[in-house]
Amino acid sequence: MGTKQVTIEDWDGDGAIRIPDEALQELGIDVGDTLYVIEEYVGTTRCLVLSKTPRIPDRTDDLVAQWDRNRDE
Repeated sequence: MGTKQVTIEDWDGDGAIRIPDEALQELGIDVGDTLYVIEEYVGTTRCLVLSKTPRIPDRTDDLVAQWDRNRDE
């Protein structure tokens, strides 16, 4: 999917973003599903990421999981 640009809109005095249907379909989510807004850094740039999980595992988590799978074999 990559990067999509969205505009912050006014919704009863609060900021709101409208997620395009195309993005919802690519993520496999629909109206009523839960998404998490996660602060991440890409290099030194602070970004907000929409995720279906409350946390994005870092590369260390992936390496430990791989190590655990290999150890159990």
